[in-house]
Amino acid sequence: MEIDRKELKRQTRERMALTDPKFWVVALAYIVLTTGVSWLFSFAPVPHTQTSLLFFQLLLTLYTTVVQFGLCLWALWTYRQLDPGINSLMQGFSVAGRVLLMELGVFVRIMGWYFLAAMGLSVPFFLLLFTATSEAALLLGWLLFIAALVAVLITVSLRYALSPYLLADRPDDGSSLPIYRSVSLMRGWKWELFKLEFSFIGWEAVNFLLTLAVLLFSLNQAGLLPVDMMTDAWRSQAMEVLYSTPVVVLSTLVTVPVSLWLIPYKATARAGFYDARLVAAQGTLPEMPPL
Repeated sequence: MEIDRKELKRQTRERMALTDPKFWVVALAYIVLTTGVSWLFSFAPVPHTQTSLLFFQLLLTLYTTVVQFGLCLWALWTYRQLDPGINSLMQGFSVAGRVLLMELGVFVRIMGWYFLAAMGLSVPFFLLLFTATSEAALLLGWLLFIAALVAVLITVSLRYALSPYLLADRPDDGSSLPIYRSVSLMRGWKWELFKLEFSFIGWEAVNFLLTLAVLLFSLNQAGLLPVDMMTDAWRSQAMEVLYSTPVVVLSTLVTVPVSLWLIPYKATARAGFYDARLVAAQGTLPEMPPL
């Protein structure tokens, strides 16, 4: 079982090119609605108590989750050539309760499977810990343990990857049914979706290198290069520089040109994967447009 990723991505690019307003305008609006709003919260003159910070962070997380659902909706409309607009990013607020309950259900399930796997994998790891005869064997065992946990987390997350699209197609199903239907649709197809997601690693690497360049430049300007991780004074000064407002803003802005392409590209490609799975599973797409 496999999906032609090259053809899927070619169709994605073709359909993104037909959008009006252009996909990069929608991506810019998405960045403003998420990262921009996050900056406003961080710069707002509010009491910086632990309780207020926790409250605003929770509020921001809930808001961002709904906007991310709006991006999924825009991507689904784009792939189905239904002429989406910027306002689709805000459409999720019409079903915000169901979106948040669904995402909470997904989070609880992912964490549940993750902790079960961690407990199971910890048994052979601790056996190795007590029987290892060298530091090399212990280090290898630790690396294998971490790699296994990451693999479990990715695999479990892929089970529920199609939940937002299923909710967008059938919002009356409530918050739980899209989760179960995602598990069904993804059975035997996780590897295919993983390969599709991994195919964007080059764009992600470009963004990472751009951010890294800004961070290294900032450390160099502050006289903190070469790196001296062994001293507490260096670490304290480095953290102060890296988390300063100018560096945080610049390291984000430098990735915007790539993100204007990457954000809609990934979301629309995943929507195409979802449609391909629907056609394979039930032979047709829903007659009504999502939401």
